[in-house]
Amino acid sequence: MMRTRLNRIVWKSEHVIVSALQSGKLMRRLALLLSMSLGLSLTAFGGRAVTSHSESANQFVKTAAKALASAKSVRLSGTIRVSGGSETLDLVLFSNGDFEGSLTLQGYPVHLIVLDATDYYKAPAAWWRKALGLSTTTAKEIAPYWVKAPKSAFAAIGNSFKIAALASSLRATSGLTIVGHEKIEGQSAVGVKSSQGGVLWIATSGAQYPISEVKAGSGGGSLTFSGWDSFALPTAPKGALSP
Repeated sequence: MMRTRLNRIVWKSEHVIVSALQSGKLMRRLALLLSMSLGLSLTAFGGRAVTSHSESANQFVKTAAKALASAKSVRLSGTIRVSGGSETLDLVLFSNGDFEGSLTLQGYPVHLIVLDATDYYKAPAAWWRKALGLSTTTAKEIAPYWVKAPKSAFAAIGNSFKIAALASSLRATSGLTIVGHEKIEGQSAVGVKSSQGGVLWIATSGAQYPISEVKAGSGGGSLTFSGWDSFALPTAPKGALSP
């Protein structure tokens, strides 16, 4: 009986749920990070400027894009600074376009599973109160459950979360120069800066995967790529509420 009532609440609130997920500043910042459009102060991470022919930088990025495109899964995690604080993401992306993990939305951690353009999410009661204006009692009742969204909230940012889209964004980046060689996440890496200011660190041994992308200062952040091809495809959560 209670589940039926909660399902009805989800159905009545579908447009509010989608709007709440799409409205977070994280989405806009994430789109910037994924397209390598960030400015960077090299002194913020101790990198040293290195004079290098642009063809070398282009080749590093092409190799990284090829390695990324061939991946079956990768973990993408990081922190993005916004006015008044920071927001985080920790997602596992799959080559078929599915992904799972968590995002900070409107200041609260929202857990997500996206399968074939169908969204499932789970959030604390405080988020349900803020996003939908639910009573404290109802928000606490919904919080233990996964909720199946009646409409995908991620259509607004297109294919940004797909591995193929990440690889394409690397191939399309222009005005590349090498800015330094460092140990990043324990791996030897080369830093490649785009004309838009974004700096991508790429492994220089083994599979030349991207390791991280960084930006210092206000409005910046960092993303780390890890766990290549080590994740199993997600499945739909059992017992999810749905309209």
